Amino acid sequence: TYETYTVKKGDTLTAIAKKYSTTVAKLVELNSIKNPNLIYVGQKIKVSVKTTTTKTTTSTAKTYTVKSGDTLWDISQKYNTTVAKLVSLNSIKNPDLIYAGQKIKLP
Repeated sequence: TYETYTVKKGDTLTAIAKKYSTTVAKLVELNSIKNPNLIYVGQKIKVSVKTTTTKTTTSTAKTYTVKSGDTLWDISQKYNTTVAKLVSLNSIKNPDLIYAGQKIKLP
């Protein structure tokens, strides 16, 4: 199910993603956002809303929160995987665009 969020002054996709327990990449994909750094007050953002959450799903999923300066290459090396796997697992459209605060699923 989906909900619509109206962008307020000071909002970022990272903050919106965190509020709805999703990723910037998913918001970008869901809303066909061309430039994730450009959102505006009053813009309507479609967000996915989970109707039920099971403890096993959330506790077994491995994620990494991107820190300032991180690259997918750095993350892939740290977790013994490949950039291609991270891109695929997270539906990342542009591997050069990841954001501090973004949650990256790990294989």
